[in-house]
Amino acid sequence: MSPDQLDDLLQKGIEAAEKGYIHSAQVFLGQVTEHRDTPELHSYLAYCLAKGQGRIHSAAEACRESIKREPNNSLHYLILGRILLMSGDKRKTMEVFRQGIKVGPNPLIIDELKKLGLRKPVVLKSLKRNHPINRTLGRLFDFIGFR
Repeated sequence: MSPDQLDDLLQKGIEAAEKGYIHSAQVFLGQVTEHRDTPELHSYLAYCLAKGQGRIHSAAEACRESIKREPNNSLHYLILGRILLMSGDKRKTMEVFRQGIKVGPNPLIIDELKKLGLRKPVVLKSLKRNHPINRTLGRLFDFIGFR
C-alpha cells in the first residue's frame, strides 16, 4: 500500500472516530496499523476500544503509553480525557485536559472543556466543595447574585 493510501485511510479513520462511527474507524485504523506504528494511531484505536467495547481501563493505559512516546502532542491528552470522561471521572478528565492545554493549544480540548463547564470557586475554602454548608451557601449566593 502506498504512503498516500495509508494517509487517506488514516484520515478516514480519524474522521469516522470523531463523528462517532466507531466500527468504521476501527476498520480504517486497523488497515493502517498493519503498515504503521504511530502514537497517534494507537490513541485513536484506544478511543475506539473504549467507545466501542467499553474497555476503558486498557484504552486509558494505551493513551498513557502514547503520551510517554509523544509527550508534546496535545491530541493524546484530548483522547485520554475523552476516555476518562466515559468512565465518569470528571475530576481526572479536567486535569488531563488542562495538561493538554499546557502542552499545546488544541481547539478540540477547549471545546471539550466548554462542554464540561467551569465550576465556580467554593464559598468557604477551608471546607470541601461537597460539604453541605458550602453547597447551601453557594446556592444562596447564586440566588442573591453574589456569584
